[in-house]
Amino acid sequence: MRRKTAVITAVIIAFALLPAGCAQVSEGLPISTEGILHEELSYPVEVETLVFNESPKSVASLSPALTEIICELGYEGLLTGISTYCNYPENIGGRENIGSAANPDINAVIRIKPDLLLSQSPIAKKDIASIEESGTRVLILPATTTVEGLYQLYSDLAAIFGGRLNAESAAEEALAPLKKALAEAEGSVESFIYIMDYKLSVAPPDTFAGDFFSYFGKNVINENGKINITSEELAKYSPEYIFLTSESPASELLPAEGSRTIIIDSQFAERLERPSSRLESVVYGVLGEVG
Repeated sequence: MRRKTAVITAVIIAFALLPAGCAQVSEGLPISTEGILHEELSYPVEVETLVFNESPKSVASLSPALTEIICELGYEGLLTGISTYCNYPENIGGRENIGSAANPDINAVIRIKPDLLLSQSPIAKKDIASIEESGTRVLILPATTTVEGLYQLYSDLAAIFGGRLNAESAAEEALAPLKKALAEAEGSVESFIYIMDYKLSVAPPDTFAGDFFSYFGKNVINENGKINITSEELAKYSPEYIFLTSESPASELLPAEGSRTIIIDSQFAERLERPSSRLESVVYGVLGEVG
């Protein structure tokens, strides 16, 4: 209430100080402070290490997932630079190629000079210094490891570009189909294990894929930090379902007694690596197999 009062008082004083000829207002025409109050309530926005007093006018992204979410939230027009691996939406091309998260093209970023550079991977301190000296702010957002973290990521990006006032509703609207799908998936399997590649790399609960599939049922890999599994361990765990990517050696794993195998195709596997609301299709794809 104090901030609203301060803004309204400032408006009244400003009109009082205007010359008499300029201070006249047509009778019956109210003075509205709605726009001013909306801006005051929307910003500043604080996300990680940065404070935003207004929306960035342009942005470059080294993260395919962040690029996709920015477009989904309606800010595609602000993107001036994208990474080599940003391939969704299909019409995202035509922007400056700024390399990859592992090997960013710092000169390209400096050349296009966006207001903001986003990444989900670390950037060398010397490169950050060069970018910031050119007038671009750098924000490193942590990689999402939970579905709830994905929801927060949508909210943070919506707040950066549209203000905090409407951030929650914008994020909620974008994620509503995914939330509905996950609610339908709850308890659809008794237990599972997700094996991601030919090295028998598994997804424990502290990874995004492990947390995502836990909406379906119990993840039998419950030791944090576990990376690989042997065929013998798989037989011991004996999950109801074994989720495999198309790169996994399915034929070697079929002997796990009592387990059913579901292949997660390459497109679905990529969506788990670059999480966004498009995971809705992964949910229904799995439900179609277990139903």
